[in-house]
This record gives sequence, structure tokens and C-alpha cells, in this order.
Amino acid sequence: MKIVADEHIPFIHEFFAGAGELHLKPGRLLTASDVKQADMLLVRSITPVNEALLAGSAVKFVGSVTAGADHLDHEWLTQAGVTYRVAAGFNAPPVSDYVVSVVAALQQHQLLKQARPKAVVIGVGKVGSLVAKRLALLNMEVMLCDPLRAQAEAAFQSVPLDEIDEVDFISIHVPLTKAGEFATHHMIDASFLKRQKPGCVLLNAGRGAVIDGEALLAVGKHLHWCLDVWEREPFICKKILERAFIATPHMAGYSLQSKWRGTAMIHQLACEAGMMTPQSITSSLSVQRQSFNFSGETNTWQAVVLSVFNPEVVTALMRATLLSEAEYGPLFDEMRHQFNKRHEFSSTVVEGLTLSEYDTRILQGLNISDSR
Repeated sequence: MKIVADEHIPFIHEFFAGAGELHLKPGRLLTASDVKQADMLLVRSITPVNEALLAGSAVKFVGSVTAGADHLDHEWLTQAGVTYRVAAGFNAPPVSDYVVSVVAALQQHQLLKQARPKAVVIGVGKVGSLVAKRLALLNMEVMLCDPLRAQAEAAFQSVPLDEIDEVDFISIHVPLTKAGEFATHHMIDASFLKRQKPGCVLLNAGRGAVIDGEALLAVGKHLHWCLDVWEREPFICKKILERAFIATPHMAGYSLQSKWRGTAMIHQLACEAGMMTPQSITSSLSVQRQSFNFSGETNTWQAVVLSVFNPEVVTALMRATLLSEAEYGPLFDEMRHQFNKRHEFSSTVVEGLTLSEYDTRILQGLNISDSR
């Protein structure tokens, strides 16, 4: 069997080298000639998988190590009889960790310091559901916006998008869709932005084109922008990068644990589709942990979280790396690839902490372990 895969899919050799002839290619540069003789194609979100890529090829299975699937032409793949799968939910823990880290950074700047900030999570799938739980843990009043779930689940309470206003924090976790009653392309438009109150935080860890970038620059200046995803990646808008409070290169879902988890899920799905025989893959990641020693200092949950991952550090690096360069697209991609050693909260142990009862409860809820 011939397998063509994006060269930046983590742990690709561990899971797929034994299943056939493995050919690795840059994901943005994959062509029809690269995949013509392939039986299996493994991609990330940067590779559009459609008729132009696969027509006339031998590909029977497409696996995407992503939670979203907007880069896959579902209709054409179905008509062509090509089985396709995504690793839905594999990145929920690191994305929710990311959101909490952004909140910690904001609060260090005396933002979101209300007694009980009012938050709304837009898109309540596996990622959004975990984000909502984390925000509630941080003493936020959380509303949910997901009209598709509301249609499918009688008990699901969804606030309409056009009724969202007077909130302190908006966290977006929707896929990118361009058709249908609830299409998400430029869902966050000028009218939505205008009705938000000054100082509201807008966080996007879904897809960049969910937000109308021109409208954000024109009428969203009264908001604090925290962006991990961008329109026209990797050639993002430098003006938006300059003005964002938090700016990171589409890596909210990246962690050492999620990288293994995502490739493991696609491996399992390929086996279930009959493309390969299940293999026993021994993972040492389950026992890999990182530890921090605070030497008895009095700390807060925010300080502990930011020691694990500080989005302000990445923001400064991203601006320094991209803003002065004319050819910055490859640099954006390279920054993404560098995030290969971030640990999730659940793989973090802290020692020597002196904390209040409230801060201790927060860290326990985030699954950050105290060695005591």
C-alpha cells in the first residue's frame, strides 16, 4: 500500500510506516501527481482535498489530523466513493487550556476582573463544551450559542447569535462553513461587532474567516482581540496582528499529548475502514509529565497557568518574527511547527506552591496536579 502524508503530521512514522510505503510531502505543496498512485492520503487543515487533487487517483481513504473538516470537499469525496475521516475532538484539552491561559493573561492586565464576568461560547462541540466548563470553573456566567445543536437537541439552550450583546468574553469554536442556514463564514460581522460593549474580549480559536477582518479593523476597535486563527493563513493581515491583544499562529490545539492523540485517532479510523491492520503502538507519552517548583512562594492560579503556557510571550515573538518581513507566510508556518513540546495542564505537576483555597480549587479543576 502507498501512503502519502503531510510531512508535518506528528508521529507519522510510529503509526503508519509499518503499514506500507510511506511518502512524506509538504502539506501546502501536495499536487495531483503526488497522490495519483496513493491508496491513502493523510493531511492537515492546510491541504484542500477535492476533485482537483484526487480526480483519477487511486486514493481510497483520506485521514485528516484535524478537528475541523472545512478543507475537505465532502460532497465530491462522497460521490467519488472516497472514505474520509477527521480526528474530531482530539484537540479539545489543549484548546481549552489555551483559552484559560488567555483569560489568565487578561486578568494579569486587570481585564475580566468583574465579580462574575458574563461569557458566551459560540460553537459547542467537543472543544466548545470543554471550554464552557472551564469558563464556569473560572467563575464566569456562561451562555451557549449553537443553533445546530439546538435544532438537534430539545434540551439544549442556545442564545441566538443576533441577541449576543452586553457580554464580557466571547469565545469562538465553530468550523468554517459557507452554505446553509447557519453558515459561519464572516458570521462575526460589522453588526455583531458594533453591538458589543467597549472592553469586551473576542477570542477566536475556530477558523479565521469566521470573523470579517475588514469589519474588525473598521468597527471592532473597542474590543480586545485574542486571535489564534486568521483569514488567508499563512498570509495574515498585519494590521490585525499589530492591534491584537493576543496573537498566536494557529496553535491553540497543539500539545505533545494532542499531537499523539490526533495521529492515533486517524490510525484507528484507518483500521476501522479496513485500510490497514491494527498495530500495537507503545506510547511513552502517557507517563511524560512536566513539573514546576515554586519554592514556597505565594502564587495565584493565573501565575501557575502562565508558567505552563504564556500567550503574551508568543504574541511578542509572532510580531517580532512577522511584522518586519515581506515574505512572512513561510515564517507563520514555521512558528506553528515549532510548537511541538507544549504540555497540557493534565500532564503538569506543580511543587512548593502556597495558594488560597480558591486558587487551589481552580488548579484542581484544570487537572494541574500538586505533588504533595
